[in-house]
Amino acid sequence: MSRRNVIWLVAIVAIAIIGSIVFDAVLLGVLIGLAGLVVSEIVERARRRRLAAASGESAPRPLRNAIKRSPQRKA
Repeated sequence: MSRRNVIWLVAIVAIAIIGSIVFDAVLLGVLIGLAGLVVSEIVERARRRRLAAASGESAPRPLRNAIKRSPQRKA
């Protein structure tokens, strides 16, 4: 193998390794971002539930409406 071929081979392998590392980093960033969105949604729902409990609402509005309309309540 000539020296030029070895240089090309090393360059291609280096580019492949760097590309793989960059791809993994981007994928990890996307996964961390999605996890952050899920956690923030859970925290927001808990905050809304706490505020509703503090203001005297016992259940979210759709559930309270379903309870009011249920046939067992009329009996």
